Amino acid sequence: MEFSSGKRWLMLALSLYAVCGCVYGAFRKDDYQSLTDTIFVGYDKRIRPTVTGGPTVIDMVFEPVSIISLDESSQVLSTFGRLYCEWSDEVLAWDEGSHSGVTNFFWPQDDVWLPDIIIHNSVEEEERPGYKEMPVNILSSGKVVWVPSFIFRTSCDMDVTYYPFDSQVCSIIISTKMSAFQDIAIQPGITDGEDGMSWETYHPSGVWDLRQMSVVNLTDEIDEVTKFEFKLTLKRRPMYYIINIIIPVLFLSLTASLVFSLPADAGEKVGMSMTVLLAYAVYLTIIADKMPQTSSQVSLLACYLTTLLAVTAFGVVLSVFILSLHHTSSETPVGPRTEAYTRRMRKYLRLGYHPRGIPANNVSPAVPETPVVTFSDVDSSSTEDTQGRQQAPTMESKTSTELSFLSYRGKHDKPRNTDLLMGSFMSSCSTSTAGTEERETITWPKVAETVDRLLFLGFSFIVFGVTVTLLPYMASMT
Repeated sequence: MEFSSGKRWLMLALSLYAVCGCVYGAFRKDDYQSLTDTIFVGYDKRIRPTVTGGPTVIDMVFEPVSIISLDESSQVLSTFGRLYCEWSDEVLAWDEGSHSGVTNFFWPQDDVWLPDIIIHNSVEEEERPGYKEMPVNILSSGKVVWVPSFIFRTSCDMDVTYYPFDSQVCSIIISTKMSAFQDIAIQPGITDGEDGMSWETYHPSGVWDLRQMSVVNLTDEIDEVTKFEFKLTLKRRPMYYIINIIIPVLFLSLTASLVFSLPADAGEKVGMSMTVLLAYAVYLTIIADKMPQTSSQVSLLACYLTTLLAVTAFGVVLSVFILSLHHTSSETPVGPRTEAYTRRMRKYLRLGYHPRGIPANNVSPAVPETPVVTFSDVDSSSTEDTQGRQQAPTMESKTSTELSFLSYRGKHDKPRNTDLLMGSFMSSCSTSTAGTEERETITWPKVAETVDRLLFLGFSFIVFGVTVTLLPYMASMT
């Protein structure tokens, strides 16, 4: 197969490029090999890098990546993040011009000196952050950059009083294991305008909202170790708990109040009470796993749920008591005090109320019509008796009843016996008043009905009062 002259020149150019690349790579490889052979001659990774004998200054920045979990029962915060550490090692510095312009290279971390930093409040075995295969970046100026990334499992003292509207402040404490602050001085690096903290790599969590980060120097001259505390302020996202815990519990508590609106004659009063109580107990068992399992602080939500459970259980006892009242024998009379109190409560609760003219059950029969006062029955001698009486009192001294009587008298022309007419008028007034009152008979079923209504209002008030007082208070404390 023959190639044209143009293709031959192209093949020749590609071959020369490949050969030059290999030669350049070989020279670069020789440069790196020569560089590492030069700077690591006599290098001992066990010796702290210092020429003047002063402390080795390490600039440190904590970069959180994500909040994995915060276990309320064990009080352990799991966080994935990075520690950006930077220090100067004069032994590892070189001249770029003497090594073909090499500015930096990567080297395994186990082959260079590393500070003996540990996670002071870790719940696991103390070990150096990162992993063995993690390289370090060595610059020509002798600066060493070490960025170990790992999962921090640190202890966190939690306060679950306002769960699920709580905020937690957890710490990650970094310190040296043995080196004193005269040997290793850790200081927070500056990034994004903040000292020692960086938000660049953080990814928000669906459970916790990272509100604030800060760094505190805890170096103690007594312990002689360098120690820094990185504080994380976390706010729990409560929407999941509101939808899956609080709202269903509110609906269950409403059914506990509705038990007292069920008539005693229905025969299912105690059955409904027991059903609500069992449903409440089963639901509390389900959500118990979602509650903080700690005794150091008691969650107000747990107190709220326990209160509603106690109210529901007490409602079962009261339902039995109401049924006992309802089925009390009619031969047992209702006491006068019980009757008076029941009558008063039924009036306030509008029980057994009927509009005027519509008779109610167990109401006394209608009163006879008011008798008509006629003047034919008045003795004719009334005229003479009237003339012999003293002068009537003035209008100012007359009572309202007497004034009504005078009006009643003025409607008739013929003389009449005043005493007899006055008696007839008073009788008609009292009879008319009695006709407008409906006095129902108070029986034990009516007593039970009254107690039922009172308990319905009382339980509703308790549930509503506890709910509107406790839940907004919990939400406002965050």
